[in-house]
Amino acid sequence: MPIQSVTTKLISTLGNKESLIPIIVKDGVDSASLTYNSYKAGGIVEGNDRAIDEFGTQAIWIGGIPFFKKLADWTIYKNAKINPNVDTRVIQNREYAAWAAKNAKGIIDKSGQSVKSAIDDCLADGGKKMQNLYKGKIIGATALTLATYFLLTKLKQKNTKTTVLKSMSHDNFTPQVKQETNIFSQFYTDKNSNPSFKGIVKKCVDGVMFNPVHNMKIIDAGITAERLACSRNPVEFAEHAIKEGAFLFTLYGLGGRIESGINKFAQKVLNKPIDLDIDVLMDKSFEQALGSNKILSDIAQLPEKSSSLTDKLNFIINNPDNALVQAAKKSKIISTVKDKAGNSVVDTSKFINTDDLSKLADKMKDINNKFAASGESVSKFLSKTKLLKVGSVMANVGISCVILGYLIPKAVYKYREMKTGSSKFHVAENIKAENTKAENTKAQKN
Repeated sequence: MPIQSVTTKLISTLGNKESLIPIIVKDGVDSASLTYNSYKAGGIVEGNDRAIDEFGTQAIWIGGIPFFKKLADWTIYKNAKINPNVDTRVIQNREYAAWAAKNAKGIIDKSGQSVKSAIDDCLADGGKKMQNLYKGKIIGATALTLATYFLLTKLKQKNTKTTVLKSMSHDNFTPQVKQETNIFSQFYTDKNSNPSFKGIVKKCVDGVMFNPVHNMKIIDAGITAERLACSRNPVEFAEHAIKEGAFLFTLYGLGGRIESGINKFAQKVLNKPIDLDIDVLMDKSFEQALGSNKILSDIAQLPEKSSSLTDKLNFIINNPDNALVQAAKKSKIISTVKDKAGNSVVDTSKFINTDDLSKLADKMKDINNKFAASGESVSKFLSKTKLLKVGSVMANVGISCVILGYLIPKAVYKYREMKTGSSKFHVAENIKAENTKAENTKAQKN
């Protein structure tokens, strides 16, 4: 694969706001850094405790929802004779569903069923069964993923306690007084407390159900709540609060602001709009359309916003060579699939957001106008634009990784030293102290 194709694929993936890959990359840096610092500060016991927590959580975080969703597909959907590959949003609107079935064009689903047959099955009862199945699948997958993480947390804590107690006979241990604080004591878990975190995960709305990043926000919120609730002492609670708060802000808030800031700078100062997908900017047909003034004439063919949904969708089917339609395919707004004859056609079982198509048209108008005013050749203009786009995505990921991989761990361990006077693993020290206290009490009774 040519290096340009690799670069395009990388930047397209890392710059996709609805992709989990950028989040996974940033979380991986965060997990690796925290684990390294844990081994460095607290030795093998804290290092192992952190490694199980961070990388075990990441495995559940990444794989939990897809696994439980697929499990539902294999069982509940199969039993209900509903094809899970049909997008529920296609079925929610009768006009859309009728259009999708009519324009299936002999497309065969990857399961072997024709798309038209699959859509007809979903519409047998007006689509109610499918919509309820999908809502149940998302809610169930989210709840089971959080339950799996809770189990991991309890097993990890049990493992750490067992390891510490086994090591005590080999240590010259002097019991330390457990440091208490009233600031967070009402939240952390011990034998005298029973914290309750209500309302963290509320009902799943469409924006959450159909967007994997938004769905992941619920998982992250739930994991954060569980980490706080299962904290083994007040200092650990505060460490989790610092780490999780900064992590969530960086992952879901700061990244978008960095990208938005760079986009505005490129747009207003450098006159180079970079909010189009890199796949569009790298596409030869887009370059030709921009250079031949085809962009505006093709966009003008898009039906008005007041037009019917069928007219808007027919525009996509009837104009495969339109620059806007081609850009929408490159931007993943429109999904394509091979038909029986091997031709690339619109996959009508996948939802097309016509609002996104209109937004894409506005972005293409903007870049066309900026190019016309630049006085540059199309190749030179796009070369600068693509370079800025790559820089924007890499800056977003790079800055986030520095915060997650360096600044947050530093803040966590700085807080620990301030509260305990040491970088030692305070949980292990508490376990030892509590065990010694219990043994002394038992000896006094005997």
